[in-house]
Amino acid sequence: PCIKERLKYNRQIKKISLFMLSFFLFSCMLNAQVQKTEYKITFRGDSVGNMQFYKSAEGSNLYLKAVSIVHIRFFVKVDVQLEEISNFQNGRLMYSSVSRIVNGKEKSAKQTKAAGNIYEATSFGKPVPATDKQIDYNLNMLYCKEPFDKQVIYSDNFQQFMHVEQVATHRYKIVLPDGNYDYYTFRNGICELVEIHHPFYTIFIELNS
Repeated sequence: PCIKERLKYNRQIKKISLFMLSFFLFSCMLNAQVQKTEYKITFRGDSVGNMQFYKSAEGSNLYLKAVSIVHIRFFVKVDVQLEEISNFQNGRLMYSSVSRIVNGKEKSAKQTKAAGNIYEATSFGKPVPATDKQIDYNLNMLYCKEPFDKQVIYSDNFQQFMHVEQVATHRYKIVLPDGNYDYYTFRNGICELVEIHHPFYTIFIELNS
């Protein structure tokens, strides 16, 4: 019982530490000039949610945050809250987090953190395989910088690198590890449309005009 209590305590401490780090990064965004971009989320022609993307650059630091809320009905009603935070320093990812809550239950809690020349990654506070490959571009960055010179990008949710393929001018395809795929379309270097393809549905994230 003592061992179980200690493990539970350690997990709680890690969660608190990661929460404080996320809060610190968001506070840094508030202290710098923040650019905000709004997106609407549609399914079968109906509005089902929205997303706000925040970008803040201060010196060599780049802070990114995406917050989305979706209310959608498949066979049952599904409410999704998603938050992704990224911090880059001198072009290198220093920290990222992904939090996804579905119908009030935490379904994803993942962090990636630079530790010397490697990265430490956790899922629900538990370590997952790390990488020693430098991360200079992740999925969050797709909303503010076209990946015209990238062949692979890092997924903070899947915590692995994925190939990106340019299929047309300013249009890119990314096949996810679960077999689903997304399209990203850009205009003037900014993402204006995301198409999320699943065998049973397609969801669109479109830049508000």
